[in-house]
Amino acid sequence: MLISLLVIAACYFVGEAVSHVLPLPLPGPIVGLFLLLLVFKLRPALLSLMARHIPTLLSHLALLFLPATVGSMVSYKLLDGYWPAVITAVIVSTALSLLAGVLVFRYADKQH
Repeated sequence: MLISLLVIAACYFVGEAVSHVLPLPLPGPIVGLFLLLLVFKLRPALLSLMARHIPTLLSHLALLFLPATVGSMVSYKLLDGYWPAVITAVIVSTALSLLAGVLVFRYADKQH
């Protein structure tokens, strides 16, 4: 499980770095998911190793949304007047995250 977590964390941090360095209209986690897909394509053995941990990781996926939710609730006064942009950003980023996740897991499913 440690290797799986390290691979996911590495893809996340590289995605964040790429997103900040390049003028991409994608958030770092989305770039990280696409990097994870690329890693799976380049190293199918790593996908096989991580496949047994994926259900466990997905069962704890809700924990990843806690920081964003708490941050929104604590900083709601800063967001006053920007709610249409915030809601649009949440919807678009959620759709992109779901799309990237579907692509990664469809590829992972084909490999097994």
